[in-house]
Amino acid sequence: MDKFTTESLAQFCIAQSNAFDPDDWYVELAINPEAVTLVARYLSMTSWYGHEEELEQIVAATFASASDSHTLQRESQVIGLDLPHFSYTVRIGITRTRIEPETHTGPAATSPVSAAEKRVMPAT
Repeated sequence: MDKFTTESLAQFCIAQSNAFDPDDWYVELAINPEAVTLVARYLSMTSWYGHEEELEQIVAATFASASDSHTLQRESQVIGLDLPHFSYTVRIGITRTRIEPETHTGPAATSPVSAAEKRVMPAT
């Protein structure tokens, strides 16, 4: 799996962490079933992502076999998913959206002015 695909999948999971919609996962499954199933299984096994039951239902619908962390790691290697990098990217992305939500959603996300600049600029 190339870096672009891994990053795209991580960004999808970051967005889903705050606005989870199972239907969106099924759309992603149609695009890359092995990777999405593996990621859903992995995230359902973490203590930090949330949405465990919904993710388990998504995985169950795909008849995925990875039921423990060793199998999950082996399957990620088979499809070329760098699971530690993916995990790091999602965790950092979620943390950033919680710390600086104005830079990740709404009109402020497209503004060329950074969040740090907004804090020092006088109000107009």
